[in-house]
Amino acid sequence: MSFSVLEQLRSAHEDIENIEKAMSMVLMDKHKNSKAAVSCEHAMKYLVEATQLKCKTAIDIYQDKDGMRTDDINALAGQRADKKGGDVWTSFYDKVKEVKDYHRRFSVNQGLPEVQNSEWFYQRALENDKTETLFSGEEDYGKRVDMHELFVTYLNLKKISTLRRNNFRAATYARLKKKTIDLEPDDPEVEKTVEKEYHELDYIEWLKTFDQFHEISRYCKYGDKNYTEYLDGLISYLRGFLLRTQPLIDVTKLEQQFEKEFEERWGDKSIPGWQDPTHKDKLFCMPSNKLFNKEVLKTNHEGGKLYKKNLAQMQKLSFEEQNQLVTKVEEQDKAVARLESRAAKWHDLMSDAINETIQHLQKKQSQTIEEMELEKDDSDEDEDMEDDGADVGSNAGDDEERPIYNPLNLPLGWDGKPIPFWLYKLHGMGIEYKCEICGNYSYWGRRAFERHFQEWRHAFGMRCLKIPNTAHFKEITKIEEAITLYEKLKRDAEEQTFRPDQDVECEDIQGNVMSQRAFEDLRRQGLV
Repeated sequence: MSFSVLEQLRSAHEDIENIEKAMSMVLMDKHKNSKAAVSCEHAMKYLVEATQLKCKTAIDIYQDKDGMRTDDINALAGQRADKKGGDVWTSFYDKVKEVKDYHRRFSVNQGLPEVQNSEWFYQRALENDKTETLFSGEEDYGKRVDMHELFVTYLNLKKISTLRRNNFRAATYARLKKKTIDLEPDDPEVEKTVEKEYHELDYIEWLKTFDQFHEISRYCKYGDKNYTEYLDGLISYLRGFLLRTQPLIDVTKLEQQFEKEFEERWGDKSIPGWQDPTHKDKLFCMPSNKLFNKEVLKTNHEGGKLYKKNLAQMQKLSFEEQNQLVTKVEEQDKAVARLESRAAKWHDLMSDAINETIQHLQKKQSQTIEEMELEKDDSDEDEDMEDDGADVGSNAGDDEERPIYNPLNLPLGWDGKPIPFWLYKLHGMGIEYKCEICGNYSYWGRRAFERHFQEWRHAFGMRCLKIPNTAHFKEITKIEEAITLYEKLKRDAEEQTFRPDQDVECEDIQGNVMSQRAFEDLRRQGLV
């Protein structure tokens, strides 16, 4: 490159073409070796940024804000900026002298210029790869997630852990009371059974359910700083994991889309668990800005001096100031709901990696030490064969990396391979069942269809319809049918209810039989 602006422009165009060739080389590596997919993504990001830098240089030259490009073009035509006479050959030899002077001053490699061809950019992109330090051993270069710290944080959320234990204790007491009718709630036998049978949530179960925020009680969310920090940690990790595995994704655009969708759903009150504001909860105390778990705790609090003091201060406020308190509570609800919605969205984007983590952990739990060591040795041998430059298609150890032959589109088993066709036919997994209550969600196979009636999606749909999810509604998938059946069950229950004014029979002195209501009417009129 010389000092000429036109030479800089030509060099920028040449570099852009070479970078495009380097990109094609990186994409070929990604196609040949899927294990290096994340490394190739980071190499592509480096090349894209280099292309953007070269394009910016070319655009600045084309815009010619300083007029240097125009001067160079005029100089090539024999027109000098100092308005002195000249011709084309004089300008040509001046440029030759300028080029020789440039290469004499900036030459490298014993006088030979450094060639920045496609191979040069390709090597720089590979050298810029830092994936070995971006992922932990558990994440395995972006194949799986490592969320143990967040899991420990969730277990240490005091309100949630206490509520989970109390719910288990209540269920245990109800179970023991069926055997011993006179059992008291504070009986030592109940506490002993709870200590023996209660187990904390394990990591695998948490990975399956940590996005179901609507199952967490509002009492555990409102005004709890630790819960907010837990949600921030979830969002930060999942967002960072996406950037580490897919660095070319425009995260800003995704977050803008998430925010737009959240505002629409918040306005429609369609976010699960947030249909009603906190200040309308019967256990919420507005003067103290507290949400209680039990009616007894709220009653005891309202009998204290602090509540009476806060109540007196609140009564002195104007109507607008009291509305501001309500607005503040709604803003706190919206802030927590926004974090939950954002975390659920990132979970959906990372669902493949999370499911892979769950399958990997379940597989490890089912393996012996010998099987784990054998699998580790096989993976080490595969890596050695790749490092030696062996053909990927001829390696027996790389069969798992080949495209899976699955012409019938059968579901994959725990080992990542299609299940047998006879098992597919046995479970009827080719038959689609749709449930309108679940939002027209499709279930493949009779077994999955029957099991979904007790899963969270169907239970949430029934709760939105304000219908109890009991055994009466099994096999009911239409909203209209569920509402009709619920109305019929309520009518039947009313008919079976004992009503003294209609069900009690009375007889007058003449032997006429009538209902109690008719008898009372005749008696008040003096007719009987």
